[in-house]
Amino acid sequence: MMELDNHVSGPLLKQIKNSAESHIVLDCSTERIYEVLKQAQQIGMMSDYHSYLITSLDLHTINLDEFKYGGTNITAFRLVDPENPEVAQAIHNWTIGEARIGKKVDFKTAENVTVIKAETALMYDAVHLFAKALHDLDTSQQIDIHPLSCDTQDTWPHGYSLINYMKIVEMRGLTDVIKFDHQGFRSDFVLDIVELGPQGLRKSGTWNSTSGVNFTRTYGEQQKEIVEILQNKTLIVTTILSAPYCMRKDSAEKLTGNSQFEGYAIDLIHEISKILGFNYTIRLAPDGRYGSNNKETGEWDGMIKELLEQRADLAIADLTITFDREQVVDFTMPFMNLGISVLYRKPVKQPPNLFSFLSPLSLDVWIYMATAYLGVSVLLFILARFTPYEWPTPNPCDPHPEKLQTQFTLMNCMWFAIGSLMQQGCDFLPNFTPYEWENPHPCNSEPLFLENSFTLLNSLWFTIGSLMQQGCDIAPKAVELFRGLCNDDVATKLLPPSFPSSNQQENGEECMK
Repeated sequence: MMELDNHVSGPLLKQIKNSAESHIVLDCSTERIYEVLKQAQQIGMMSDYHSYLITSLDLHTINLDEFKYGGTNITAFRLVDPENPEVAQAIHNWTIGEARIGKKVDFKTAENVTVIKAETALMYDAVHLFAKALHDLDTSQQIDIHPLSCDTQDTWPHGYSLINYMKIVEMRGLTDVIKFDHQGFRSDFVLDIVELGPQGLRKSGTWNSTSGVNFTRTYGEQQKEIVEILQNKTLIVTTILSAPYCMRKDSAEKLTGNSQFEGYAIDLIHEISKILGFNYTIRLAPDGRYGSNNKETGEWDGMIKELLEQRADLAIADLTITFDREQVVDFTMPFMNLGISVLYRKPVKQPPNLFSFLSPLSLDVWIYMATAYLGVSVLLFILARFTPYEWPTPNPCDPHPEKLQTQFTLMNCMWFAIGSLMQQGCDFLPNFTPYEWENPHPCNSEPLFLENSFTLLNSLWFTIGSLMQQGCDIAPKAVELFRGLCNDDVATKLLPPSFPSSNQQENGEECMK
């Protein structure tokens, strides 16, 4: 932020120019706006690269014909719309009234539209608002008028009532809708956004205290203005030698100017100039670089430097769009995309496989499961060979048969294991020990069938509980399998106290030899 001198603004403008600032907010009196803009034009600060935001609400009262063809972006706000019929009618009536009493009113005229300053319009609206509020107060109650002295503390009894009426009164004046909030501040007022162009000041949008900025100028209108500005204008185009985008022509004659270059970028800018109607001059970047930022000094080189220092209007080359470059210059739509892309083949539905049921688990898991299954089956087969309870007589009528048979063959063991794994059961059950088979109904002395609480899942649960030293709700009741291998004393020493030895069994059977 820099403060203007009361009379001289040239040194300050030169300081701003040396700082390379192009976006300027000008906050000064309306009478000094033309003077400041004129001095800025003289030192070269009214170019296409400069933008001015003027805070004065009376810019429309100043003659800006000298600046409307320079291409400078001059934007301001306006409270009074000169094209509003109410404004024109009020000024017309005012002019006639003053002329009747012999006074001459000096109103400036631009393009046959009479203009008025914002301060005058606000005073006009304030008088009408006061009159309307006073009229409404008079219709609601009797107003007593008596003299008051400024030296005393006496107040007008209707003062607060008049203020309240002024807060609630709504009317339309020269500054559009007049409305106040409960604190007495004006609300819901609208400011016009105006921009200077070849046709003069034109309304491009509005601003209000509720919804903010709303631009009314369409994209087509904006593009049309840009094309009109580019007509017959000569642009400086910077580039670098990079085949096949820009190359020097091979010729026996000495070529100068744009004719000494050829390539894709040269053809592209030539076609664009024919469409938009501008002229161009091609200049190579002095250092022949694309443009990179020095992190230590913050300076750029190459084509980016030419653009930042305004020695070129645009650059055309195989220039990669990066984040750092986008922070300082604007890019057009790229004419070529270069980068890393991910290519993938659309999956083709495969015909159903005979072994697709194996897909949920990996091959290793299936191998482990098959190994465990075969191990359990072989273990059942071996245990069934050891215990005498799996060798019943083949003929119940013959108490002394010559040979015994067991139903737990290797195939039956495998069938029993797969049935237990699938929880489908089996037609036969192991009889390793009679102590694990209990009467499901104690009141019935001769049950039709017995139950074994040591199923495969309960056996696994008992094993996990013993391993984790957490105990289990069930426990084995016999050691007949061990009796088939050792004597009773060895079994008593090997088994933990939770396993009853053969001496503790109620039937008192002897250990097998």
